[in-house]
Amino acid sequence: MSQQDPHTGSGEPEFLGSALAHLHEVLRTAAEGASGERLLVLTHRGPDPDAIGALEGMRFLLDRSLGIQADIVTVGRIHRAENLALVRALDLEFGEYDEIRPQEYFGSLLVDTQPGFGHTVLPEELPLLGVLDHHVTPEGGAGPDEVPHHDVRLGVGATSSIVWDYIRESGLELEPVVATALFCGVRYDTKDLSRNVSTLDEEAYYETFRRAHREVLPSIHNPPLPRKYYAELHRALDLACQHGPLVLCLLGEVSHPEFVAEMADFFLRMRGASWVVVGGFVEEEGEYVISLRTDQAFGNAYPLLQRVMGGEGTFGGHGHIAGGRIPVEAAREGAVEEIEERLNVLALAVIGKDEHGEDGPEERDLI
Repeated sequence: MSQQDPHTGSGEPEFLGSALAHLHEVLRTAAEGASGERLLVLTHRGPDPDAIGALEGMRFLLDRSLGIQADIVTVGRIHRAENLALVRALDLEFGEYDEIRPQEYFGSLLVDTQPGFGHTVLPEELPLLGVLDHHVTPEGGAGPDEVPHHDVRLGVGATSSIVWDYIRESGLELEPVVATALFCGVRYDTKDLSRNVSTLDEEAYYETFRRAHREVLPSIHNPPLPRKYYAELHRALDLACQHGPLVLCLLGEVSHPEFVAEMADFFLRMRGASWVVVGGFVEEEGEYVISLRTDQAFGNAYPLLQRVMGGEGTFGGHGHIAGGRIPVEAAREGAVEEIEERLNVLALAVIGKDEHGEDGPEERDLI
């Protein structure tokens, strides 16, 4: 395997032969003599469009090109309106993680995430055979030495683009449902090719769009929103504070983690903002979720979030996007407030201000 810069991701995985052929060989070898006959394909909790697109693309590839029966299983509910609209418009179906019977499988495969991230769970009884992702591998995570097929491309904007690359290599003609799911994955993770974009993302974006169900795209992109969304938006607008180049918004409890990421994107548009930190506690998951965004001129988000989190929880990122999670002792009163106070202090310290937002020492180099 080639070595990658942990921030820029200048290297790409190298396989003996093609990536598709290597994946096929790994899966074929694992299946020989195993009691289970199927492959389990997983992603992170509450999948976003990129994870959904990658899952559907892998389902199609494994069945049509590699002749492998696979079950697509997800963890946690999908909350964000756009994500739900994507699943409903394409009539996608996923299995439930709690209903997994390990004896039926010869191994598992992860897309759009890696072992070691707080929002990712794997059945311990099954060997992890492959990872396809574009995020920096977390500290203590599984690298090329631990995962037989380790395809992590940090310079690519969407995992859906990587999966499309495998499908392209296979020579298969994309079906419209699969093309639509992959297109949405590339579209939303690169913000319509406006961030973290590689040549592969551009090729995947246009080729999947050509074959997609275009008539459903407007309903996915602009779905109806529940009243609760506007109540949370009002609270976020009230709590957001701008400190020079930083917009900081710590929300207390939120209904779902996707809202935190959505507000991070939203506040990055504030005039004068170069980077944004948004956080919120998701009671259903028992975690405090953090999203960090930087603009095109500012620099990489990953090392910045590393400083803001101060060694707590788990985090990952690529390019101008990063996210993290901190476990919360729900039974302990004041636990969320303590986390938010620490995040406030650490974020402001990066720009040379104290915990009240007052000017401190001269701002240090951020990256």
